[in-house]
Amino acid sequence: MRLIVSLVAGAAVAALGAAVLGEYAFDGLAVIGSGLVLGLFVAEAVVAVARGGSRLGAAAAGLLSGAGLVVAGWTSTGHRLGTVGAQGWSAIVVGMAVAAFRARPRGAARRSRPEPAAAE
Repeated sequence: MRLIVSLVAGAAVAALGAAVLGEYAFDGLAVIGSGLVLGLFVAEAVVAVARGGSRLGAAAAGLLSGAGLVVAGWTSTGHRLGTVGAQGWSAIVVGMAVAAFRARPRGAARRSRPEPAAAE
């Protein structure tokens, strides 16, 4: 149940980000930074609510972030995605990659606890 709620939280953050970023030009170097920030925000929402990363959470965070950025580009260009430049598409890829990386599960070595020392 916690995973489902975390995905809803990530979708809400992605939708809010799409609404805000859609009001600005979807080109230039600033849009790549916007993609990075939106990816981090979506992933943080997913990880915070789920109380940890998971493979499904990472995939969903990446997809939600990408969808939010595509909607932002679609809104920004007046519903013409064909006019989005290379930097806009790069922002989408960066946002997806950052979100997936942040929401990934941690390594098993970090989760394991050391064994107690043997008492002699």
